Amino acid sequence: MPKSAIHRAFCFTSILLLSLLVAGCSGDDATKAPAAAGPTPLKVIKAASKDMPYWGEFIGQINAVETVDVRARVAGFLLKKNFNEGRQVKKGELLFVIDPKTFQEDLKQAQSSLAYNQALMNKAEKDFERFGTLLDEGVVSRDEFEGYQTEFATYQAKVNESKAQMENARLQLGYTNIYSPIDGVIGRVQVDVGNLVGQGENTLLATISTVDPVYVNFSVSEGDYLRAKRQRLIQENQDHGKVKLILADSSDYEYDGKYDMIDRAIDSRTGTLGIRVIFPNPDKLLRPGQYAKVRVLIEMVENAVVIPVRGVMDVQGMKSVYMVGEDGKIVSQPVKLGFELKGLTVVEEGLKVGDMVIADGLRRVKAGMEIKPIVVPMEKPQGQPASMGGQPDEKKQDATSEEKDG
Repeated sequence: MPKSAIHRAFCFTSILLLSLLVAGCSGDDATKAPAAAGPTPLKVIKAASKDMPYWGEFIGQINAVETVDVRARVAGFLLKKNFNEGRQVKKGELLFVIDPKTFQEDLKQAQSSLAYNQALMNKAEKDFERFGTLLDEGVVSRDEFEGYQTEFATYQAKVNESKAQMENARLQLGYTNIYSPIDGVIGRVQVDVGNLVGQGENTLLATISTVDPVYVNFSVSEGDYLRAKRQRLIQENQDHGKVKLILADSSDYEYDGKYDMIDRAIDSRTGTLGIRVIFPNPDKLLRPGQYAKVRVLIEMVENAVVIPVRGVMDVQGMKSVYMVGEDGKIVSQPVKLGFELKGLTVVEEGLKVGDMVIADGLRRVKAGMEIKPIVVPMEKPQGQPASMGGQPDEKKQDATSEEKDG
């Protein structure tokens, strides 16, 4: 027999034996029953009841309680600047001096005119008294007497006029020394020394603003105002502790504010209400013109149903959570959410206290999946209150959920 035929017969026999062996093994495995898979253990949290303060954040601008423009009230050359710009000045402190020579001469002239008219009035008074006696004695006529009476009255009027001119000259001379009307910080000088000021206008020389305390003005929506007003959380001269300030560098201002003024009407164009709060500023940290976020307590929701924000799913604006049903199976439960605070969100509709929801690993589960729930404590909230207006930041919320799931 040829070698090739022997080789083919050997290969065929080997393949036949191997097939029988595999078939035998498969038959043994077929007789074994498949192992039953139980519910998957999975961590869940229970919706809890918690008092939740609703904090709103609004953009505010800092303003001085008092701001005064220092202006030249008389015309003349600016002779002196008596302060350093940007520093604290006291009420009554001398700030500027306008050349007083012209006004000193005007005062001297007014004084001389008064003295002259005073002398004439004194003589006219004596003549009036003397001719009054002669009239009684029948020596002079009444017409002659009345002439001296009129002359005396005329010089009286001239004396009064001269006194008014002298007081005005003294007043104008006083305006050449310009004093601070308030305690505050003075800004930069608008006119350099040596320039003519007050010629035809009250030239602005500098501006002074008080710095302690300061006002912060902001506006709230009509809805936020109504909620806060119903709970008496917005009212004038309210105690400290209900108004916070967040500065431009995201730091919290160390002092609390209080409400100072609520505007008389809602702005029909924006639907907002203007509010003014007052903050102490002993360290002079706050300056007029600064912008900051005002954080105010809008509403205190008692016994609110809360769950972690990371357990919420958002599909085209529809919010839902994975809830564990009574049969141990996962269901997708639609929910209506309120505001967020420190990693927790208020559930207004869709859940009740004690309902079990999945907060972590959302991508690894799906509706209908049967699990063995392992209840874990709700984590201690971390983070900060919600974004401006107190509403949840959906994009940030979704990103957080994806990070947790990943």
